[in-house]
Amino acid sequence: MNQTKKLALSGVFTGLALALMWLISFFPAMDYALPAAAGLVAVPVTLELGRGWAWGGFFAAALLALLLLPNKAVPLLYAAFFGYYPILKSLLAQHLPRWAELLLLLAVFNAAMVGGFFLGARLFGLQPKEMDDGLGALLGRYAPLAMLAAGNLGFLAFDYAVGNFCRVYAKKWRKKLQRVLRGN
Repeated sequence: MNQTKKLALSGVFTGLALALMWLISFFPAMDYALPAAAGLVAVPVTLELGRGWAWGGFFAAALLALLLLPNKAVPLLYAAFFGYYPILKSLLAQHLPRWAELLLLLAVFNAAMVGGFFLGARLFGLQPKEMDDGLGALLGRYAPLAMLAAGNLGFLAFDYAVGNFCRVYAKKWRKKLQRVLRGN
């Protein structure tokens, strides 16, 4: 595939990731699901064009989302973890046994969530919705730890979903995309 086609394909997928994050304007309750779905866009780019193109698309989508979207929580979650996760997962899966890959990815997830929480609170004044309702009052000062523990369970489900998405893409959609790119 020539550079022009690669750039066009990367641009289309970058736009798709941005559009998925933009949907938060219509579905405000999906503030975790939309950046996760936008992150899945990196799977075809990684498999078809390579990690370099996927990283470029990730950075472009993250920057545009931070600049253009009014809700800063979604692009922050995308930039902090979900946007680059499939790219990182493909790299680690290639070089590590599954248990080591999962441990390292869990460490990256926890560092990203804790760092993203503090960065979001400092730069954008974001506070989790869960802290404002009965959960924060019920758990008191342990609410952030409980949320992180729940997030780790959600991460394991997301990791499983990404693995399944990669398999489904490789089996069912990859050939169709390649036919479209060849013009057949």
